[in-house]
Amino acid sequence: MEVDIASIPDREGQKLRNLLIDNFYPSERPSNPRYRLDVALSASEQKLALQKDATAVRAQLLVNAPYRLTDTQTGQVVFQSSSRSMISYNTLEQHYAAIVTMQNAYDRALEDISNDITTRVAMHLGRGS
Repeated sequence: MEVDIASIPDREGQKLRNLLIDNFYPSERPSNPRYRLDVALSASEQKLALQKDATAVRAQLLVNAPYRLTDTQTGQVVFQSSSRSMISYNTLEQHYAAIVTMQNAYDRALEDISNDITTRVAMHLGRGS
């Protein structure tokens, strides 16, 4: 696909961009892409299951990624949408284990979002936009 993937801020944005690059370019990047994909990324966490002492044992991570595909020749937005992923995970008392569990949930959400964006953009471009 002739799509340039713009930079996405922060560490998770970089991870998502790398996943998208892997999906969009199986061999090499296009030298003069016809489209540019801009993606934003936001996340929120919600505690789900609480114990009697009000500590959470389960949480849910919601990652939202609005995106738009712009024609680089005309500057027109030809497609825009939003992708989101909701991942539940256990909250752990040990600090390191809690960080690893949260990061794993984030990585799974980014994988879901990258696959969704890739599929939807490919379908749009396949329609002969």
